[in-house]
Amino acid sequence: MLGAFRGSPSQAIEIKASIPPPRIRFKKLYNSYVLKILKFKENYVIKKVYIEEINKDKDELAASLSSNSSPKNSTIKHLLQLKT
Repeated sequence: MLGAFRGSPSQAIEIKASIPPPRIRFKKLYNSYVLKILKFKENYVIKKVYIEEINKDKDELAASLSSNSSPKNSTIKHLLQLKT
């Protein structure tokens, strides 16, 4: 135990206990779940839906980037084209 009082700031206790912030813990859980989905067989329903949603998001992002042209956006467009 850390020996902290009930009213101690939770962020300080998390740092002392080496617990990552919620944002990082959520990202780790999300990434592990996505990897689990991608390991499913091709005809598995959840994997099909996930891939459809990802493709839809890519298309929406590419459409929004095509209206804005800057050097940074052209790099993102190039990366999106490589993955499809």
